[in-house]
Amino acid sequence: LESRDMMIFALAKLAESRDAETGVHLERMREYCRIVGQELATRDKYRDIVDGEYGAQLYLTSPLHDIGKVGIPDSILLKPGKLTSEEFEVMKQHTVLGGQTLDAVAVNHPDATFLQMARDIAMTHHERMDGGGYPNGLEGEDIPLCGRIAALADVYDALTSKRVYKDEFEHETAREILVKESGTHFDPDVVDAFLCSEEDFMQVRRY
Repeated sequence: LESRDMMIFALAKLAESRDAETGVHLERMREYCRIVGQELATRDKYRDIVDGEYGAQLYLTSPLHDIGKVGIPDSILLKPGKLTSEEFEVMKQHTVLGGQTLDAVAVNHPDATFLQMARDIAMTHHERMDGGGYPNGLEGEDIPLCGRIAALADVYDALTSKRVYKDEFEHETAREILVKESGTHFDPDVVDAFLCSEEDFMQVRRY
């Protein structure tokens, strides 16, 4: 199991290595997902879903959310400026590439439930609660819970990290954006779990 966990993270880091700007994004990402999962596990609605195994798999597989970016051309993935609409359509395919790749493995190993979660996260972490996300325009709880958790974690880290096209936002600014988009972009329960765990998020952000 330890070898499996190390190999999964190594594959995620390999994909991330194509974009030197992301720093320790994967390390923060999995911590944010773990924090939200732990908070949801205390609530009646999720207590039977987010058990110890679910939390462990969430921590293990969330770094694979962008694994599909290995299939995106450098001219788009590494472009320093804003993407054109055509380029963005290509970029959006990283969700499909990652999801389909992991699904092909999951189908052949149906007992490896962590592969199913990895697939769901890769495919759905850019979906939105209002159906305006991609790649499939899923709405509400049609989006797997792991994808809804990863969506918030990914956006929070993007907001609070410096990129070539933007400065990093302070936690308070990122918080306002997440709260404002609760129910449209993000699952309100996941946003509430974030609000109950802000101190933990801020500590991870200092990585």
